[in-house]
Amino acid sequence: MIRSFLTVSTGTLASRLLGFARDSLIAALLGTGAVADAFLAAFQLVNVVRRLLSEGALNAALIPAWLRIRDRDGEAAAAAFAGRVLGTVSAALVVSSIGIALLMPLIITVIAPGFLGSSTLDLAVQNARLMLPYLAFAGPVTVLMGLLNAQGRFALTAFSPLLFNIALIAAIAALLAWHADAVLAAWMLAATVGIAGLLQLLMLLSQRSARLAAPLRVSFDKEMRAFFAKAIPGMIASSGPQWLMVAGAIIASATPAAVSWLYFANRLIELPLGIVGVAMGTVLVPELTRAVGSDDRVAVAHAESRALELATG
Repeated sequence: MIRSFLTVSTGTLASRLLGFARDSLIAALLGTGAVADAFLAAFQLVNVVRRLLSEGALNAALIPAWLRIRDRDGEAAAAAFAGRVLGTVSAALVVSSIGIALLMPLIITVIAPGFLGSSTLDLAVQNARLMLPYLAFAGPVTVLMGLLNAQGRFALTAFSPLLFNIALIAAIAALLAWHADAVLAAWMLAATVGIAGLLQLLMLLSQRSARLAAPLRVSFDKEMRAFFAKAIPGMIASSGPQWLMVAGAIIASATPAAVSWLYFANRLIELPLGIVGVAMGTVLVPELTRAVGSDDRVAVAHAESRALELATG
């Protein structure tokens, strides 16, 4: 567990540090005015959905189910189950992205009511719509990362998020060198968010992770309904911190530049949580699943004890 924890923590630390570099460059590119507020309000909305998927209960439901089916029925049955999950999640997110795009003016008005009656609202809607393709890629990425974690392949899942930040940093550097207008720069950066998600998905697929989820199907059979009945309530229950961020943006949106200030401050606070909490959860779920599946109470207690020791130092 220690080796896996260090691997995931290192990847998470590298990703968070690149995230700080990315955010510093965003501040240099857009400043902290209306354009930055519009971009960050839209980016925060996409980020909330991404974290609900990647750090929420989807993988906490997927990993035990996949391991149980693999141990009981074999690799082919587990791959077929994962293929139905991947296909259904992907289809649902594509449809949801289209619906969200149509409702985006209303959604931005709800999460940033202070923008109402100003050009910032239109900018936020435009930026959010440009970012929406990322949501269609976030679902498949989350499922494939969960399957790799279930196999103990933590290095790939720990370091693949670096691509997201690298793509954005490269785009920002080019825009800074080009001396692009702030509004145009925000549009181009918003479009890059979707491209970054595609790059992350392609990297996972290049490692043959798709073989873990085949054939790809959309299904709402009894097994899928039971799976989502476990995953969705867990995602809702774990979404509290994300909605606190949204609540902060709702309040801050009435003050010019406050959305930007709040976003950058929150990024600093979340650094230790990401390095320790998220990394430990990523490693602990497969460990506990195997121990519980074999009815090994000693292994369960050992995993929990080691996790507490590592988390508390």
